[in-house]
Amino acid sequence: MIIKKSLLVGSIIFTLVGTGVQPAINRVFAQTNETKTQLENQLSPQLKPKSQINLISAGVQPRQKLRFAPQVGQKETADMQMDMDMSMTVNGNPAPKFNMPGTSMKFNASINKVEPNGDINYDFSYTDVDVVGQSDLPPVALEKMRSEVKKIENLKGNAIVDNMGRTKKANFAIPANLDPALKQMMDQMSKSIEQLSAQVPQEAIGKGGKWQVISQVNFNGINLQQTANYELIDIQDGIATMNISLTQQAPGVQKIVSPQIPKEVNVTLQSYNASGSGQAKISLNRIMPLTTSIKTNTNLKMLVNMPNSQQKTTLDQQISMQMNIKSN
Repeated sequence: MIIKKSLLVGSIIFTLVGTGVQPAINRVFAQTNETKTQLENQLSPQLKPKSQINLISAGVQPRQKLRFAPQVGQKETADMQMDMDMSMTVNGNPAPKFNMPGTSMKFNASINKVEPNGDINYDFSYTDVDVVGQSDLPPVALEKMRSEVKKIENLKGNAIVDNMGRTKKANFAIPANLDPALKQMMDQMSKSIEQLSAQVPQEAIGKGGKWQVISQVNFNGINLQQTANYELIDIQDGIATMNISLTQQAPGVQKIVSPQIPKEVNVTLQSYNASGSGQAKISLNRIMPLTTSIKTNTNLKMLVNMPNSQQKTTLDQQISMQMNIKSN
């Protein structure tokens, strides 16, 4: 019974963390000849940005409004890699620590249309998706992680982003009989599209300008409030460099629902706090950052109620992530 319980707890941990390392980049529009289910109204019923941008300081003169203005037909490719390190205790006892592999992929974008109001319509796809680097994970766990991230390879999508970098709408259709785990992964990516591009304020800013972006995000069934703070440290010839700091917090206790967690198992998030910092360099004639490097540290606590047991298992996790993006 103890062995079975440990294996089940381990599978839940891997579901919530191990298979969640794929970079959250964009909504997905999976094109298939099979019967499709439209989820557009579920995810983006109106053409409205989902984040709030607040100017804190306009910075020094000269100032200018930062607006993205790519050309129709323009193609962009970004190489992305995410590396993760994790430690954990189970009921206060340290769990074995593994060297986690990284995740890498290419993100390809093609500009279809630029509206008179500045809205940018583009198609995208994922290629060359894999786990990378050395790892001492058990071979079975490593292959499971690889099979999970490989599911997004060659997926295609379409999105609309305004000229301030805010995602307004994204469409995707998925087969009605799609595996629930992949459906959740696609939904996860769809809710995190805003994490790819820097969002800029309405007002004109100069060097030293500061602004804040507040948004609601969802990560593996966990609802979070994210606050990102930006500071413009340089701008020249349409290329802007900015420092970024961010925090994420879960607003209270939440039940975590995932198709990969057995229905008879009850998992409750007790707390979630994350913080991070980094730097991004953007070109105003591109939708994707030239470079981005962000490191985050997360502390979370969960309670797991196993089937046919009155005893609850407490999981405490510390997760460190490094994400790097470079486009051409």
